[in-house]
Amino acid sequence: MKRVIFAGIGLCIALSAATVVVAAAQDNGPADAAAAAPAPAPAPAPKVKPAVKPAMTAAAAAVVWTGTINQVGRAQSYAIEVTLAAKGGKTTYPGQNCSGTLTKIGNAGDYTFFTESITAGKFDAGTKAGCLDGSLTLKKDGAAMVMTWMSSYNGKAVVAYGSLEAKKP
Repeated sequence: MKRVIFAGIGLCIALSAATVVVAAAQDNGPADAAAAAPAPAPAPAPKVKPAVKPAMTAAAAAVVWTGTINQVGRAQSYAIEVTLAAKGGKTTYPGQNCSGTLTKIGNAGDYTFFTESITAGKFDAGTKAGCLDGSLTLKKDGAAMVMTWMSSYNGKAVVAYGSLEAKKP
């Protein structure tokens, strides 16, 4: 096998030099010689700075809505506080001594849907006291938030509804 090295330096361009190495076997054609030449180095990818988003605190991201809701078949209305964040939130029923977590299910048009899991004051069938897990549907309407809540007990629908206002800081 014979190797031929050819180096060419352009005298007119003092800063540029090129070296080409060509290897060819005795009976191998020019295709093998081209394959033996080193591949040109790929151009470096342009450096792109990642977009820096300001850190968002949970307090800055959450919006608190308060109001009074009416439950169908119940004589008295009761207070509710709904704290909403990007992926869920929490509910508090001050007069009922209950609270829960909201998991966002999705949006459709102006409506946002959540499931609610009661985490404190959960309904006790023995004493018939406490709050039921349920689902919330919220719709922003001007400065207000319209809310419907739904669950079931003993095969019957339990429904509540009301309007909420953004809590002033």
